[in-house]
Amino acid sequence: MNDTFSKNLRKLRQEKQMTQEQVAEKIGVSAQSVSRWETGATFPDILLLPELAKLYGVLVDDLFKERPEGYKNYANRLFAVYENSRKHEDFMAAATEYEKMIKADTMTPEDYRSYGILHEYMSQICTGKAFELYDKTMMLCKDNDSELFYRVKRQKHLLRSRRGEALECIEEQRKAIQEAPENVEEYICLAAALFNAKQYEECYVIAKDAITKFPQEAILYGFAGDSCRELKQYDEAFSYWEKHLELDSTWLDSYFSMGFCYEEIGEYQKAYETWKTVSELLTQRGLVIEAEWPQEMAEKCLKKLEK
Repeated sequence: MNDTFSKNLRKLRQEKQMTQEQVAEKIGVSAQSVSRWETGATFPDILLLPELAKLYGVLVDDLFKERPEGYKNYANRLFAVYENSRKHEDFMAAATEYEKMIKADTMTPEDYRSYGILHEYMSQICTGKAFELYDKTMMLCKDNDSELFYRVKRQKHLLRSRRGEALECIEEQRKAIQEAPENVEEYICLAAALFNAKQYEECYVIAKDAITKFPQEAILYGFAGDSCRELKQYDEAFSYWEKHLELDSTWLDSYFSMGFCYEEIGEYQKAYETWKTVSELLTQRGLVIEAEWPQEMAEKCLKKLEK
């Protein structure tokens, strides 16, 4: 019998301030069995080891280590594993255990704090991975798919803005336009960067100026409309969105903007019709799952109309 194992069982139980009877009740054995394990007389069924480990806030491997550190609960032990490895599967294991505790209503304020830190760490890793993948995409399509290149560039600007780099994005785009004044995509990226920074008046100015220079570029009208909405210039907003859809009916962003704006100003009948249109268009494209959300939005507007 492993002497370290039996000593660990006794040590970890005492740290939890539990009696042998309490341990026995929780894992469904007799108190005599727990006593025999702790004295080294017998070894528990191997299937009981995960339950014992969870009960004592450790991993199964910890039960066999010299001087194992017992954690307040199993979720915190799994959090420590993730904190060291930063692997996605370890994040999921810890998150699953915290969710079990939430469902059982056993979370303490400190547990909620730890769970929050777990997500913060994971978000940092995910953000880094997103930048890595965006850079890879841009490298692969730079010379053969300019539309995708600039779409990803705008997405990267948005992510950078969310972590406090909005002004840097704007400055970079101004320089890009100076270097390529005939490239409409750089104007679009500047409008996007300004919108991300919530500089709506400047975004509107840039969008209007670019429209004068590139009147057939549909997405510019979308940015103009979205800026007008933020500035509460609703008539102008709808005019730009409608022009956007006239030039490119496949781009649904302006429909979404119109739906939200109609709700914002209390025009629920028009909002309902807009959301129904979006749902139908998505369904026609075979995007049945994507069509569910605008359909739900339409139903919510209908309920408001019925009141």
